[in-house]
Amino acid sequence: MEPIARVTLAAVFCYAGGLKALDPAGFTLSIDNYRLLPYPVAAAVAVYLPWLELVCGLGILWPRTRLGAVVVLLGLCLVFSGAIASAWIRGLDISCGCFGGDEAGHFSLVLSLARSGFLTLGCGWLLWRARNPLLASTSGRDNP
Repeated sequence: MEPIARVTLAAVFCYAGGLKALDPAGFTLSIDNYRLLPYPVAAAVAVYLPWLELVCGLGILWPRTRLGAVVVLLGLCLVFSGAIASAWIRGLDISCGCFGGDEAGHFSLVLSLARSGFLTLGCGWLLWRARNPLLASTSGRDNP
């Protein structure tokens, strides 16, 4: 089960990061639509965040980098869940920006929040598995 979760999370984050890396201008607008950051900061985040997602997505697959990658991705998921919840509470009619040209709207934000929640749970579960000595010793040689 754990290898499936690792590969699935890696694929999701690499796919999402790749789409955003291909369109930094569009991703900048998606970030700016949240009205949480000044535009220059949103532009900087739009350039660097997709690459962080790609690197961490790949990092989940290697034992030596797994723990750090999962911690970073868990933090990103928590921050992003907060941003989505903030947009939803404020009634913003926006796309989450997760996978490029997502649809905008209230229901879209609810689905994005649920998706972010599942990704957060997946990262949290992998972190728990990596940090639990009893589980780590039973899962074989692919743990650091």
